[in-house]
Amino acid sequence: MTHARWPVTPLILLLGTAASAEDPASSPKPPGRIIALGDSITKGVRPGVSPEDTFIARVEAALNADGLAVEGINLGVGGERTDQALARLDGLIAQRPRIVTVMYGANDSYVDQGATTSRLSIDDFARNLRTIVEHLLLAGIEPVLMTEPRWADDADPDGLGRNPNLQLEPYIEACRDVARDTGVALVDHYAHWTEARADGQNLRDWTTDGLHPNPRGHRELANLMMPTLQQLLESPPIIPFETSAQTVLEHDDGRFLWYHPRATVLPPSDEPHRPNVLITLQQHLHTSDHYSGLSMLTSADLGQTWTGPEPVEELDWVREPGGVDVAVADVTPMLHPASGKVIAVGAQVRYSAAGEQLEDQARAHQTAFAVFDPETRRWTPWQRLEMPDDERFNFARSACAQFVIEDDGTVLLPFYIGRSAGEPFSVTVARCSFDGETLTYREHGNILSLAEERGLYEPSLIRCADRYYLTIRNDLKGYASVGDDGLNYRPAKAWTFDDGTDLCSYNTQQHWLAHGDGLFLVYTRRGADNDHIMRHRAPLFVAQVDPELLQVIRSTERIIIPERGGELGNFGASAISDRESWVTVSEGVWNEDARRRGATGALFIGRVLWGDPAAESPTP
Repeated sequence: MTHARWPVTPLILLLGTAASAEDPASSPKPPGRIIALGDSITKGVRPGVSPEDTFIARVEAALNADGLAVEGINLGVGGERTDQALARLDGLIAQRPRIVTVMYGANDSYVDQGATTSRLSIDDFARNLRTIVEHLLLAGIEPVLMTEPRWADDADPDGLGRNPNLQLEPYIEACRDVARDTGVALVDHYAHWTEARADGQNLRDWTTDGLHPNPRGHRELANLMMPTLQQLLESPPIIPFETSAQTVLEHDDGRFLWYHPRATVLPPSDEPHRPNVLITLQQHLHTSDHYSGLSMLTSADLGQTWTGPEPVEELDWVREPGGVDVAVADVTPMLHPASGKVIAVGAQVRYSAAGEQLEDQARAHQTAFAVFDPETRRWTPWQRLEMPDDERFNFARSACAQFVIEDDGTVLLPFYIGRSAGEPFSVTVARCSFDGETLTYREHGNILSLAEERGLYEPSLIRCADRYYLTIRNDLKGYASVGDDGLNYRPAKAWTFDDGTDLCSYNTQQHWLAHGDGLFLVYTRRGADNDHIMRHRAPLFVAQVDPELLQVIRSTERIIIPERGGELGNFGASAISDRESWVTVSEGVWNEDARRRGATGALFIGRVLWGDPAAESPTP
């Protein structure tokens, strides 16, 4: 079958230096709020210690002097334990801080006179700390765990007749463990005070009573906190960019819409800045999540002209007895540089004759892959990626997912998994080997879960500046996570803007872009005069991300694909060259109102043209 070759149509030019739809750069960002949560050591105020002497007041003054606009709030309560802190966490979250320092242990571990055990067991203490961390992250707030300072050697003995440090030290170690296991920052005051003691410092000179810091002690606490807080609060270099949007094709005949377009480069051409490009796409058959076999578009001139869509015979439906069609949907392709092949990964689904997705047999919802050889222009048939024999992988999809190909050729695939389609999903990342023909599961990392609505699903993964970032869909909001080894990630954190307000992206995919050390998110959200769009799935935005706090930098937000009545929720994002990245999406046209507003079933390419942060203007 011969397919025409045609030029794309420019849609609109959107400059990276222009304001977005809501002009977020028109008003200054309010000061970032830091809340200090803790016991009487955090509260600080006592005879000889004024509010201005406390560590949170000192931190506020020092950070503002450094040009980091912050507001410090002291929520220390004398005598408080971690279980009591949990009871007032909702009120703290309502104040929308960017950062919360959490310091407990002295009261949890203490053995009262006449008692033989601590006020709270070490297991309960660790569990409470972890719950505090997880709840703050789920609210989009960055926790910083801090160990309590050391008691002085001549402090009054506890109920066991011992120096309270002996009972406190296991709790200190538990705090360190929670920080390590959850991937949040730790400020280790106990270690600092212990080191000072070993160097000859009498800790009585830093306290009012052998435990509670005096002004000198609070200065020590604040000084140790500063490097961590500065690292979290300093904004990354803003990377300038321009965007332009183009129409590749239009199709809205009432029978199908082209859907799920996602792009990958092919092996290098003679011009490294103008690579050959392949887009995979499918027909949406006007029944929810009912898709045809795979087709492809190809371009040899960086998307100025295209050939296709060409149906791929090897990747069509497979008809089973009883009228069941087996297909693969939600496909993402990516070039595997070491082999020169393209790996396409998607969700294996079973359709009834009416187009309904079936769960009519064990492991009906799994992940499949196919391999494209650019030299022969041939695809292999779909093959199922076999996952562990564990009920948690009865449902195991890597679908609509960006994945990472490591320098050693292994593949990191993000999955959403579960025992069935009827319970909340969880997210994990699997490492797979690839020999040029077959993708093989090798191991997976920790599992992130959220028992809310459909849980966590449709994750996308990227590597940037030697760290790994996940963005994850949930029915109520989007979440993010970060890890250092590609397999293990800290608990999910809700997406917010850098002023602490909710990003308002929900029940829709988000995807990543990266340029140098700059990290970017592509997403949809509420609040863009788009209440008429299903799930607010248009327009498509792109913005730079603060990689330390995992927040979207509001002043960088731009519309990359404008809204004109159709929804834009099922899209792809990919690096094309060192000069540009693409966002590819097709309009979902589900009613006449969408058509009246201008939707035509178009397939768009949104180009992000990168600039140099050291340059005065973006590079075209």
